[in-house]
Amino acid sequence: MSYTPEQIADVLDYAILDPFIGNQAIVRGSEYCAENGIKCFCCSSANVRTASIFHPNVASVIGFPHGNVSPRAKLDEARYAVGDGATELDVVINYGLFKTGETGIIRAELDRLCTFAHHHGVIVKAILETCTLSIEQIALACEECVKAEVDYVKTSTGFGLTGADVEGIQEMLNTVKGTGVKVKASGGIKTYADAAKFLDMGCSRLGTSRYKELLQ
Repeated sequence: MSYTPEQIADVLDYAILDPFIGNQAIVRGSEYCAENGIKCFCCSSANVRTASIFHPNVASVIGFPHGNVSPRAKLDEARYAVGDGATELDVVINYGLFKTGETGIIRAELDRLCTFAHHHGVIVKAILETCTLSIEQIALACEECVKAEVDYVKTSTGFGLTGADVEGIQEMLNTVKGTGVKVKASGGIKTYADAAKFLDMGCSRLGTSRYKELLQ
């Protein structure tokens, strides 16, 4: 299927997550998203207040990039981000603990966070960092995320060894099918062909630090 620039923009989470950027980059990035009709501007929780001045839909990453902070700390970060204007939360699951067998960690982290977020009309996306997980673990993580009532499951932080791939995405789509939970492909999406491939598969959002490169 062919996608117009407007269709790409409408499913795009444009991210600026470089730890060394300052306010000027956040201002420019959020203005760029607003000017180009890009769905969402994604940044760290410390930058939400600035970004929300220039774009109405700001996603804050939570527990980024490794997810290995306490559930309480993630909930607190989410509260501050929403208070500063975040309309979406991209939460990194504690994939380290999950991978070693502590599967209950996902519900422990996300149950209260999702309840809080949804009470405020805020979308929650759970980042699995799929490059660290087996196919079986990806499916199990998605099942736990569905139980926690997330809005999206997302592949990657963009800081892992690899990003979105067809096999992992397909497993995510298969697992959440019929639940109402959607899939966001993120990490390594650099070209229009990359974007079209994942949209054709059934992904509802794309995460990237690029935009012009994704146009035909």
